[in-house]
Amino acid sequence: MKRLKIKRAIFLAMLALVCSGLNGYAQQKAVSTITINGEFNEKVNGNLNLTFKRMGGVKMEFDSARVTDGKFNFSRTSEEPLVLVMALELKKNESGRGGSLNYNAFYLNPGEVNMNGSSDLQKTTVTGSGTEGNADYQRYSTAVNVFLTKLNDLNRAVPSSLPLEEKEKIWKKNTDSINLIRDEEVFLKTVKEKPHSLLAVLALNQYAADPVWTPRKKMQPEVIEKLLATLPAKYQAYPSLKSLKQELQVSKTTGVGQPIINFTLKDVNGKTVSLSDFKGKYVFLDFWASWCVPCRKENPNVKAQYQHYQDKGFTVLSVSMDKAADRKAWLEAIEKDGIGMWTHLVDEAGFAGLAAKSYYVMSIPTNFLISPDGKFLGRNLYGENLDKTLKELFAGK
Repeated sequence: MKRLKIKRAIFLAMLALVCSGLNGYAQQKAVSTITINGEFNEKVNGNLNLTFKRMGGVKMEFDSARVTDGKFNFSRTSEEPLVLVMALELKKNESGRGGSLNYNAFYLNPGEVNMNGSSDLQKTTVTGSGTEGNADYQRYSTAVNVFLTKLNDLNRAVPSSLPLEEKEKIWKKNTDSINLIRDEEVFLKTVKEKPHSLLAVLALNQYAADPVWTPRKKMQPEVIEKLLATLPAKYQAYPSLKSLKQELQVSKTTGVGQPIINFTLKDVNGKTVSLSDFKGKYVFLDFWASWCVPCRKENPNVKAQYQHYQDKGFTVLSVSMDKAADRKAWLEAIEKDGIGMWTHLVDEAGFAGLAAKSYYVMSIPTNFLISPDGKFLGRNLYGENLDKTLKELFAGK
């Protein structure tokens, strides 16, 4: 009898551990999943096109859900908040009407989300544990759209008679000037005034995106780090903020005056070449690929700069992200763009390769300007910015 009691006690203890584990698993699963249940007032049938925008970078994921008699449900695994853009496409009725497309965006986080209201998504309401921060996001989105409207108005005012190249320069200038104001008045203001709100995660990611990777603001990583430190500790574990910390560290590592990170790859002839081989020259290290449209568009500018400054100790070192299967396309792109006069290397491992990882290259084009003594002078210099930087660098030389 005593032995049976001992066995029963052991069994109950094990059961308790299993249940505890299962409960923990269930809680973990619930915490990392956004579950959406919805019902429209109208008994419509159609399709919901779903776009999930992650906080860091520009990564987007696409999905869809069916709407039957006005009801729908779907879920998404996520360890942090995300922006969900929903577009509703209704089936056409027998008269040929319908097929309308309308959309709305929501800021959701792991938890339950209930959507109700009109099939006009602008009038749909959301409630539940997974909607924390959404009300703030709607006001935030409205504020951002104000600047988008201003930008569109400015660009529409550009004379249509101007050459496309001139119009593009004006559009870029308009974009930079409007975005500078938007970033201060919406993104930065949100982080400073509401650091403990869930919306601060999105705002900081958006504010940090340009300062870290482009030269137009000359923002110091330390500034972003200070803002990041004001957010609650529980937010610091979010993937996007972990990634941002890493980006900031890389930005400091490749900051002006920091030593280069050496790597070795093969050129078009299979010859092994190292970045350190170019010590004594000003090197424009350019990560690109044959399939990258913005890269190919920038090649004429890089070529012009090379031809102008090559006699002053300036050279270009291009690193292609083309895979082995795309070797022919890579070589053809070099010939077609007329850029075979400088050294071309290829990392067939692409973004997973040592060179890209060492320089934290997650998108292309990405470039770095390096001094003759092997130290960083700048990064992500394109178009007029590259031209201006090199003019200042070689002035009087």
